[in-house]
Amino acid sequence: MKNLAFIRLLHRQGIEQSLLPEPLSFTSVLTFHDAVEMFLIVTAEHLGAVLKDRDPFIKRFFEGLHPSVFPSGVELQGQYGVKRLNDLRNGFKHTAGFPGPQAINDAKADTARFLEENTPRVFGLTFEGIDLAEVVQHDQTRAHLKRAAHLDAEGKRMEAMGTLAVAFEQLMTDQVNDAEAARGLSAYSFGTRMSQHALRRDQVQAVLHQPDHASRRGAPTRAAETLAREYTHTRDVTRALQEGMRLMALGVDFHQYQRFTQLTPAVGYTYGNGAEPRYSAEPGYAPNQTEFDFCRQFVITVALRLIEINARAVPPSWR
Repeated sequence: MKNLAFIRLLHRQGIEQSLLPEPLSFTSVLTFHDAVEMFLIVTAEHLGAVLKDRDPFIKRFFEGLHPSVFPSGVELQGQYGVKRLNDLRNGFKHTAGFPGPQAINDAKADTARFLEENTPRVFGLTFEGIDLAEVVQHDQTRAHLKRAAHLDAEGKRMEAMGTLAVAFEQLMTDQVNDAEAARGLSAYSFGTRMSQHALRRDQVQAVLHQPDHASRRGAPTRAAETLAREYTHTRDVTRALQEGMRLMALGVDFHQYQRFTQLTPAVGYTYGNGAEPRYSAEPGYAPNQTEFDFCRQFVITVALRLIEINARAVPPSWR
């Protein structure tokens, strides 16, 4: 499953590359070919086939894995599309034959068709059913993602969505509290994270309003209320901007983040026998399967972005 998840991740990366302007889109051809070739290699290993490395690419897999040659094999679909992709890749890689927009679209379609048709034939599940959580390196996040899927399968969607909210919150907290972030290497910090447990406006007003204090004598009676309102407004705006900038630094679509927060329940914690999360939502809260899948994929995307960001955080040479 981990190999299949990586293949699906490669395919997604190829799609993203194909949407870039030329010449950046050219590399999508190489990525699509890598995804197909890795799928064929994993298929051969899964079936226990030993193939001849010297055979041409198409013959090695499509003929070498055919039941007429290998009794435990499978008749793979999409041979002509893969041959077209292989020729395009060889022309680009070995003779600098740049692919045009139509060739890239054909490569994208051929790769998708090949993977969608053959994944059920070989592995007994749909290509979309491959769980990308397997490629998440953060152990705790991966565990939350799997638990959420398990809860959803049991019909406990509130708990499943809440688990995804916890997974996202812990991802953010771990990134901010990371030792590297403390040394200014994180592209995600934007200062110390502001507390979510802040004083209400009336509490701030009560602190500010001390009429018996010498500095308050003669002050307008509504000064404390005005200052409390201005302070809490500034604080709330700053917190929202900080969260938004952190997500933008990760390359996460802020609109997707907004949708995620709208779909997931609020998370609180009961302290005592450990910090157990508790979830609350508006009356009638009933997310559907599509909304659950979106939220789960959002957490996976953020986790992968964090891996990429941290991998690029190179410390100064003297440290």
